[in-house]
Amino acid sequence: MNIPHAQLLEFEQQRQQALIHADLPRLASMLAEDLVHIHSTGMVHNKAQFLAHVQRMGGFIAIQRDTPAIRVEGDIAILTGHTRNRVRLLETGEEAERYGFSTLVLRRTPSGWQILLSQLTPTAKEKA
Repeated sequence: MNIPHAQLLEFEQQRQQALIHADLPRLASMLAEDLVHIHSTGMVHNKAQFLAHVQRMGGFIAIQRDTPAIRVEGDIAILTGHTRNRVRLLETGEEAERYGFSTLVLRRTPSGWQILLSQLTPTAKEKA
């Protein structure tokens, strides 16, 4: 495995932990200012909206993800793969499973990788 791939796998682990623990400062540093986050429900958030959303829901309960496929083109990286998120619904506080195919597009900056685009496209439960 080459160095950018190892760095990106570590970045993804840190992203998951920041989401689970609602570590907003850590998560904020990982998100580009021009972030587009597309939820499995189709809701679209910018960086500030996404951080507020994570704070309101108290973080994710759990994230299970296959080792992502990684493609690096210069200062852009694309991570894709199946994932299952366990979350709290804001309306009711109930827990829900979100199965999908996750796409992350990252940009390398002088301070490290940052997420430009995050999208979870729903799939059948058997795919996760």
